[in-house]
Amino acid sequence: MGWISDRHMKSGGSIGGNPAKCRRTNRYPLRKIAGVIRHSGNIFEPNRVEFDCGHEGFAWGIYRGRCKKCPPREGT
Repeated sequence: MGWISDRHMKSGGSIGGNPAKCRRTNRYPLRKIAGVIRHSGNIFEPNRVEFDCGHEGFAWGIYRGRCKKCPPREGT
């Protein structure tokens, strides 16, 4: 195997990414996207969308996104 696979197996984690940030973000609920307010200008920026809960935010997905204005889950 290559050196990246070896490093991945030794560290026991994922290659890249920030696990603490992922845990914080996963606390927010997934909501259906009701409509796109503004399409992204390029592939490196997300769309500005309106969620079915009535809030606005950014989402990378087509059908669902995480609404960071809704209250997060407790305990994680």
